[in-house]
Amino acid sequence: MQEQTTAKIVPDEVKSPITGFIESVVPSRLNSGAKLFLTGAVVNGVSNGVFNSVMQLYLISLGFTAVDLGKLFMFNPLLCAILCIPCGIAADRYGKKKMLFLGLVSCTLGIASFLLYRNMLGFMFAFSMFGVSNAAGTVMTPLYTSFYEKDDMEKAFGLYGLVNISAMSLGSLTGYIPAYMIANLAFSEVSAYQTMIGIASVLFVAQYIFYIASSQGINEKLNKEFRFKLKSWRPVLMFSAFSLAVNIAGGMLFALFPYYVNTKFGVASAGLGALFFISNLSMAISKGLAASIAKRLGNMKSVVFGVGLSSVFFFLMPLSPSFGLLALLYVLRSGTRFMSDPILTSMFMKRIDEDEKSTANSIRMISMNGGGVVSPWLGGTMMESIGLDSPAFIGAGLTFVLAALYPVLLHKELSGSD
Repeated sequence: MQEQTTAKIVPDEVKSPITGFIESVVPSRLNSGAKLFLTGAVVNGVSNGVFNSVMQLYLISLGFTAVDLGKLFMFNPLLCAILCIPCGIAADRYGKKKMLFLGLVSCTLGIASFLLYRNMLGFMFAFSMFGVSNAAGTVMTPLYTSFYEKDDMEKAFGLYGLVNISAMSLGSLTGYIPAYMIANLAFSEVSAYQTMIGIASVLFVAQYIFYIASSQGINEKLNKEFRFKLKSWRPVLMFSAFSLAVNIAGGMLFALFPYYVNTKFGVASAGLGALFFISNLSMAISKGLAASIAKRLGNMKSVVFGVGLSSVFFFLMPLSPSFGLLALLYVLRSGTRFMSDPILTSMFMKRIDEDEKSTANSIRMISMNGGGVVSPWLGGTMMESIGLDSPAFIGAGLTFVLAALYPVLLHKELSGSD
């Protein structure tokens, strides 16, 4: 058994604002498995922050266009979508730890290919391996839920979002390093970006050490046979459909956002690093506060308010005459759009039986990655054939429509706290 830590209750009259914030975010019980998992989330966040700041600029420096990027970025979510259900079924049958090892091997192969090759075929293989790793990662959410009781679930996912995305903010600050290397150390753009990717790659592989360690000693209820049969089809299908639509709406622009701002305003890694640092910090705080906001407003109102308000900021972004104003709207959009994620994930996992959580989560991951397959291709095509700003206007409109549909189509699933 993993040791259990219980948060101390501080009387209201002596609580400081910091203490109140911590109590609103941190679950009442944290065991060693949860702490190891969250450590892995920190490592993952830092490495993702580095990649987000420099990866697209690295590919641009090698001569790739928006259409090329859209095609490349399809392979990760496409392989993930194809393999999610088999990985989920296998995890429910053989255990989560085996899927974590599959993720480690495929991630290592993808990183090696990304660093060694500079052509379309090599990058296609790299992104495909990342897709396999992400498919194996279908066990991450069920594994994380195994550390908590149901009444702590909203706080648990809020805490995960706060920790992971705060770390991503710190990683984003490394966007200043390539600019320094190019200006002062005689690095080329290609070599500077590749050096940073190499550093992030080590962290990407290292995260699995903590995830695998967190899975030690958990009691799993495994299926005795392979089966693709769920007792909770309605919540799985409804949550998955919304995940697909929301990811398509945002992904048309934001999957290619570094390309977008580099083309429109000439922004390089330093500007992107600063923007991602601030926006990710805003996103992290909003996710951390999601549980307390949902407790006051109710699940449904919190989701509709966050997604609906984000669509307004989204729509105003392409109208911005300067990168400064666009950056402000980007931060505001990040702080509102992702506030609903911990609530939706928590409510989804609460409605799934323990022995089919990996399979159910794999279907939801297919919907998330399905959006990633379609949206970069759509966004890149629209940018070059219609106009650079067209994905933003269309994505904002679709986001607003989805915000209005949540109360209509997900009322039963989100009405628990309303």
